[in-house]
Amino acid sequence: MNKLQNKINETQKKYDELCELLPELEADLVRFQRAVMLIRELENFAADDFLHIYEVMEDGEEFDLKTNGNLSVMNEDAVWNAFCDFQRIAWARIREATAALDPNEQES
Repeated sequence: MNKLQNKINETQKKYDELCELLPELEADLVRFQRAVMLIRELENFAADDFLHIYEVMEDGEEFDLKTNGNLSVMNEDAVWNAFCDFQRIAWARIREATAALDPNEQES
């Protein structure tokens, strides 16, 4: 009976931990959705505005490009790097979600 009680206790701990994680996973979904919106806006900026603003800067117009420690969006690599990072994270989430839902996936 002790072995069975230990199994119940171990499983209960895992269930309790999952119950604590679920609200965090829900919040992660909201943050991910916000990131999707932001990356789309950055892509639009890169496609529609960046080149024009860059050319105006090349013609001598000065803009305040101070940041909070991140690259300026006028750095030609900033938005591209953010997009690549976002894609890497999004694909990882897709792979993890697919593996979690696949009944044939074996735990490593």
